[in-house]
Amino acid sequence: MSVSDTTRNVGGGTAPASTTRFYLSTNGLLDAGDVPVGSRTVPALAGSASDTASTSVTIPAGVAAGIYYLIASADADHVVPELQEVNNLLSRTIQIGPDLTIASLTVPDAGAGQVVTVTDTTRNVGGGASGASTTSYYLSANSVLDASDVLLGSRAVVPLAPGTADTGSASLTIPAGTPAGLYYVFAKADAGDAVGEVFESNNTLYALMRVGPDLVIAALTVPGTTSAGATITVTDTTRNIAAGTAPASTTRFYLSTNASLDASDVPLASRAVPVLASGASDTASTSVTIPAGTSAGTYYLIASADADNVVGEFQEGNNTFARTLQVTSP
Repeated sequence: MSVSDTTRNVGGGTAPASTTRFYLSTNGLLDAGDVPVGSRTVPALAGSASDTASTSVTIPAGVAAGIYYLIASADADHVVPELQEVNNLLSRTIQIGPDLTIASLTVPDAGAGQVVTVTDTTRNVGGGASGASTTSYYLSANSVLDASDVLLGSRAVVPLAPGTADTGSASLTIPAGTPAGLYYVFAKADAGDAVGEVFESNNTLYALMRVGPDLVIAALTVPGTTSAGATITVTDTTRNIAAGTAPASTTRFYLSTNASLDASDVPLASRAVPVLASGASDTASTSVTIPAGTSAGTYYLIASADADNVVGEFQEGNNTFARTLQVTSP
């Protein structure tokens, strides 16, 4: 690689020609263990004069990937008698070797037992080429990848030159017994630790996955006015808005003094909802009788999907929908 330095004479006398040499070090201190990787000739320098040049240096082939220091040493051969000899060094950190990361990850929602396709881009952000590697995918209940997480599958990644990337997809099966909920799908570059990297702690990226069905009331139609003791017809659409299939369930209707369903609300009627695949819905009309003793006033008729809580859902807080209903005296 090419390095550029400026060697300066900060003293008052003229310095004869000298050599600036470059060393590879595991720390910022020049010692006998450091490896010389190149040098350049510096011409005679008058007081306050400087010389700037670029030099090609070669990193030894067997150097392990990691963070190193490149040290430049003025008058490396000690041919110049100087005012002080302890200020001849300057160092810079460099990263040597490949560094694999997950640049992007796309994950769909899924149902338990379902096969899904995930897509990732594995990138080499380091300065050295990487050999072939493996990117693996894990299902986790939290945002930390650990030994308790479930390996879903892997894909092969081709050797990557510095700055290049490989985009690919893999078919993964969500374990059949996975409870409905919000999960994290991790992609981990170099999951088999086959590549010596600058950093080993930046190999993962996660995306959120919703697992299981999610029932909602997508539409609800009720008459604007009725009377106590009357029977009315209400029409609802119960829909599964998530990726998992919802088993048969019950949608129930309640009379309430507010728009929130609670234990004080009066159940009026219910209907059976069939099995609903992802994105499917069921629309039906139900006869509902307003209790005869209901006082005149403004009420809410609430429809609640999966009212008996038999469906394990991605979220349970979005099952109700309410419409206002004016009740008059009979």
